[in-house]
Amino acid sequence: MSSWTNSINSLTLLLLLAMGAMGANLYFQWRSLFNPTVSVAEHTADQANSKENGNRDGMVGFVPISIKAYSEITQRPLFVEGRLPPAEPEPKAAGRTASKPLRLKLEGVALMPQNKVAIIRDLETNELYRVSQGMNKNDWKVESVDSESATVVRKGVRLVLKLELEEKPVKKGRQVKRKAPIRKSNR
Repeated sequence: MSSWTNSINSLTLLLLLAMGAMGANLYFQWRSLFNPTVSVAEHTADQANSKENGNRDGMVGFVPISIKAYSEITQRPLFVEGRLPPAEPEPKAAGRTASKPLRLKLEGVALMPQNKVAIIRDLETNELYRVSQGMNKNDWKVESVDSESATVVRKGVRLVLKLELEEKPVKKGRQVKRKAPIRKSNR
């Protein structure tokens, strides 16, 4: 029994020593990757030496390039044509710009005792807004809402939206009722 415990203890000790040695090796390799004292010229010389040694041995060794050699790549944006930094935006002139006329359509009206709501479609963006009387939306305000129209004001310009109802003509005359088709199960 004691021989098993001694061998397990010695194997555990050997395993721990091997793991420590591998950890130290990885640490020094990782540290050498980010060593700022090694220049790009030294790396290219190392690569040339490895190629010469590789020709002798039949294998080419890999010597990684310093992270500093990639600094130009990290400074340029990746998904821009030509990979050039984007141009600085030009400051807009403080002058007055002409605003686009409102393209709105009144889709519906809801009149309640406490509130009047207009359902308005913006024809530019095709968005539908439910706006109460007196509410602001974007840069316009609903001034008034009644059963067939809504008044919208933007920068002093008043726009009256009329509710357009589609009236379908009603056929006059007798409507024929359709009978269910006769099937064997219906008899």
